[in-house]
Parts: sequence; structure tokens; C-alpha cells
Amino acid sequence: MNVDLSCYGGRIADTADLVGDCDLRSPTEVYAWVRLEWEAMAAVLGFTQQFAANLPSRAAISPMAALQAAGIAAYAASLRHTAKQSENQARTQSAVLQQMVATGRERGELWRVSVDPTTLPTGACYEDQGQAIRAFYPDTAPGYFGEGWDGPRPRAESACGWQTPLVLHLGAFPWVYSSRLDATGPGMRWVSASAQPAVLGLQLAASLMEPATNLRQDARQVAAIFHHFDTHTQPLLARLPVFQSGRAEAGRLYRRGGFLYVHQGSLHVAALDGPRGQLPAPAYNHILRRFACFFAIRRATLRALSSLPASVQELAMTSTDPCLREQATAIRRAG
Repeated sequence: MNVDLSCYGGRIADTADLVGDCDLRSPTEVYAWVRLEWEAMAAVLGFTQQFAANLPSRAAISPMAALQAAGIAAYAASLRHTAKQSENQARTQSAVLQQMVATGRERGELWRVSVDPTTLPTGACYEDQGQAIRAFYPDTAPGYFGEGWDGPRPRAESACGWQTPLVLHLGAFPWVYSSRLDATGPGMRWVSASAQPAVLGLQLAASLMEPATNLRQDARQVAAIFHHFDTHTQPLLARLPVFQSGRAEAGRLYRRGGFLYVHQGSLHVAALDGPRGQLPAPAYNHILRRFACFFAIRRATLRALSSLPASVQELAMTSTDPCLREQATAIRRAG
């Protein structure tokens, strides 16, 4: 059955096409598609070798679950060699992330989760040399994911100076802040010797490729964030030439197949410069791919809906997302 993503507006369908289709009824297709997406994430986040070493067999009973487990394990292994932050901060971040994910699941808003930090057990604060410090960056300025904070203030006084909500764009992990898209990705620094909140962040982002988790997310939120991102990056991309084999210059940044590409050079030193700040090329590619994967899996799940477990079908039928609910109803009637 044809699945129409136009109800989410803009270039959503074209963006989903960037990563191709996946027939969820075919274990072979699922393995190939999910493996390619994990390899793309590993290349950007620096755990390609670890992922290759953990790669599960094609004969896995549940290829998606097996690849997700392998990817998370590979990422966790790669973090052993990264710079560590304070134990108190990492433990606080882990506790806060777990609470935020629980809140996001209840609301159907996992891609971007916003909470009043003063309602959290730790207040999203950690102690350092007797001083209470915010465990996350207060992302309040206009950025690539939105126009910034416009209230309301936290309901209680914060021990560490929170005056705004705590907002994390976990679907784009590790680029979780709208106004802070640096080269590394802030979430990559969420690690200590005993705690790895970064693993929780990637786990949540990757889980949006799973049909059940994908359906729990109200896609209107993801679409709104994508449209904002697209609006502020398209003018920057328009300045770049389209890659043409045989005519490209070494070291120059190009548009290629919807993504950024450096010919005979490193993508990691390239960036787009715009009014919302510098946007590193790897960050752009990774974020765009996360949007593409989300909507590609949403489309694939709807196409395969009648063959999926009843519990998954029920998620679609009872969703707060009217576009999802209407298409699921139409599929049930047609089936």
C-alpha cells in the first residue's frame, strides 16, 4: 500500500528517500539497511573498527535487535579511549537522561525532550568542589533546531541556577543542542570512568529506527524540527556546487546525493557558515540522516503494518499523531 508522508509537509518524503526503502517483512533487507545506517553512524562517531568487530551474523533471528545491540556495544567500547568528565556530572546526567526518556515516552516526544529541571530528583545539578553546577548546557538561543526558549521559567528555585527548561534533542544525538553544533557533538563528552550517559543518548537515538519506538514518537514534532533545520541550512547548501565526477577539485566541499562530500579530502575539517553559527559537515550529514532514517522507518512500518504484531498495530491506531492514525486506519480497512 502507498504510504503518504506529505501530511508532514515540506521535503519529508524526499528526505526519507535519501536512505532508501526497507521492507520490514524481509530479514535480509532489514539486516542490509540497518547495518548500513549503523556503519554511517560509526563513521561519524568514530567506532567503525569496534562495530566491524561486533557485527552479528546475517542469520540472526532478529537482525534489527542484533545490530542495535552490536552498535551500542561497539560505541561503548570506543568511549574507553575518550576524555572523561567528572564522575558526579556523568552520574547526574545518566539519572536525568533516564527520567527524560521516561517523560518523553509518556508524551510521545522522544526526539526532543523538554523538562523543568527543578522537578528532577537531582535538579539537573551536580556538585563540584562544594558548588552546585548545571549538568547540561542551557540551550536557550535561536539555533538550527528551533527559535530558542520563550518560557515558562522553572516552577521552583534551582540550586545551580537553572532559569529555563532543560531541552535535549536526543534524536540527533550527539548534537543534542540547537545552538551548539560543534565539531565533536556535545553528547560525545558524556562519559566518565564509571558512567557512560553517552551510551544512553545513542541508545535512544538508535531506538527510533525500531518500529514500536518509532510509532510512539509523534512525528509532527520531528517534522517541525526538520523543517526548521531545513529552512536554515538550504541557503547554506545552495552556495555549494554539486559534485561531478571528473570535474571536482581536491579538497573542495560539494553536495553529493543529498549529503556533504569533500573530494579527496577530510569531511571532518569542512563546515557550513551561517547566521545560526558554524555547522560542521559531519554534523550536518549525521543530523540529516537521523531525520531521513526516522521517516524512512515510519514509512516502512506503515507499509508492513498488517504483518506486524498486534501491539505495534495498536500503537499506530491509538497514536496522538493524526497522520499516523489515519493511515493506519486506512490500512486496516484495506486489509
